[in-house]
Amino acid sequence: MLAIKANYKNGKITLIDQMPLQIKKAKLTIVVEPYDEFEQIAIPAQEFTVMEKESGTEYELIGLNSFFDTDNDKNINWEDYFGLK
Repeated sequence: MLAIKANYKNGKITLIDQMPLQIKKAKLTIVVEPYDEFEQIAIPAQEFTVMEKESGTEYELIGLNSFFDTDNDKNINWEDYFGLK
């Protein structure tokens, strides 16, 4: 992955940094950084998802559930074991 600076104005993109010659074809992901405050687009609050904080759900979301969830500890309540309840 490579980041290349460019400017956008009136529908045209002008590269500031040179594209390496060995790159003949590429997929682009464009990050827009407006020059002026008035150009920034606000994200409506209703587009955000509010989730209640719950340790079990957060644990699964960070991906450690599959790492630690083995047959050896299926019947152990770790919150009780470590006195967290």
